[in-house]
Amino acid sequence: MKDINILWFKKDLRIDDNEALLESLKDCDILPIYIFEIEVWNQKTHSRRQWQFCKESVLDLRNSLNELGQPLIIKTGKVIKIFEEISSKFNIKGIYSHQETGDWITYKRDQEVKLWASSKKIIWKEYLQFSVFRGNLNRDNWSKKWRKNVERELIKPPSYINPIDFDIGDIPEEKIFPFEKDECPGRLKGGRKNEIKRMQYFFKEKLSSYSKNISSPEKSFDSCSRLSPYISWGCLSLREILYNSNLHKNNNSKMLKSRLTWHCHFIQKLESEPELEFQDFHPYFKNIRKKKAELLFLWSIGNTGFPFIDACMRSLNFNGWINFRMRAMLMSFASYNLWLPWQDSGSELANKFIDYEPGIHWNQCQMQSGTTSINTNRIYNPIKQGKDHDPKGEFIKKWVPELKNVYDNFIHEPWLMSNFNSEEYAKLDYIKPIVDIHKTSREARQKIKEITQKKGYWDISKKIYLKHGSRKKTAINRIPKKVTNKKLIQYELNLGL
Repeated sequence: MKDINILWFKKDLRIDDNEALLESLKDCDILPIYIFEIEVWNQKTHSRRQWQFCKESVLDLRNSLNELGQPLIIKTGKVIKIFEEISSKFNIKGIYSHQETGDWITYKRDQEVKLWASSKKIIWKEYLQFSVFRGNLNRDNWSKKWRKNVERELIKPPSYINPIDFDIGDIPEEKIFPFEKDECPGRLKGGRKNEIKRMQYFFKEKLSSYSKNISSPEKSFDSCSRLSPYISWGCLSLREILYNSNLHKNNNSKMLKSRLTWHCHFIQKLESEPELEFQDFHPYFKNIRKKKAELLFLWSIGNTGFPFIDACMRSLNFNGWINFRMRAMLMSFASYNLWLPWQDSGSELANKFIDYEPGIHWNQCQMQSGTTSINTNRIYNPIKQGKDHDPKGEFIKKWVPELKNVYDNFIHEPWLMSNFNSEEYAKLDYIKPIVDIHKTSREARQKIKEITQKKGYWDISKKIYLKHGSRKKTAINRIPKKVTNKKLIQYELNLGL
């Protein structure tokens, strides 16, 4: 049988700056393949909007490979079963792919593939997709390793790939997945070509307003890079963004680069401890919250009675994206004010994000829920956030049309209208607040405080910090040798990226 290498595309849907592609071609012809795994797409965290973005990106990748001589093979099913089919027709010398830090289900799948490949005496070589590293890791040296990897030269795509006679397959029909109706008309389109247009537009037109508008829920849609879906699905590499960023020597480009460091820092946490997708960082927070299906539903559709929360959620539902500060506020509200398990609200948010990145998402869910024990607990006040970032209520009126005729001085707290004009307030077709924001915030702070005062809490926190805390070696060296566990954890605030 003919010797081949399998080039297994996962979430690296590009031919540019793809090390696995480069290495797979060095000793024999390759069979490039993408596999739609039904078990993966059946998860609560996955959705039709993500499927559409992925499908567009896969088709774009197929076109790019076809221009090189060998189109992308598209299959649907279990990875090992499909690899077995290939091995019945070819002698597989090696499997080449990027190193994935994904959902727990892909983590277990990779373990199974590793065992299968070993039993067949097939070498599986994985290459860095991001600057996220496997094995025992010294966090003190992480920043240096990150920098060394991202400063490598960009890898050019091959000029030609020898074709192999094999059924190229096609995109599966959508009906085989249990997707709910999920219209997302405002989302970005997938694929390398769309990514290039967006990146060029951002660096040419919007970089100058990046830092100024990054926290605004409305202005950030245009001023932020909006490259996160293309990063998550691998339509471009971090090195490509850094290369373009280095062409602009200003504070905005520096801020962008720091965000890319932050991106890998959080994924590294899940790489080091895959259980963080469903298991609390600190065991003392296990099962402190209760499932409340009705509250979860109202929050997920943007019908809580808090105008800024509802505007942000409805905008997210329409666009598949919202800026980081608003994501944090939505999660904080669900965790503290509604007291919902972060696993439930986290899954709801995940399937709304077309840029869902497990390593970032689940760590942020836990950070905004107070379960890490090494980060400051931030209970966002949605009324204050609205007044700060949407002072005239323009964003609110756009997404919550029930309030379009409310005067600006009541737009953030429409219930106050009842003190002045109860008839007008009664006419509003808008839900009353589903919780008392001040009472629930106060109760949440007290509950978290009580947990932190339990015996042994800070001893466990110290271990979490040493494993996952972000720090620079120079800063670590300034920590006094004799310092209490609680104070050691507080250094995280000063050493974050």
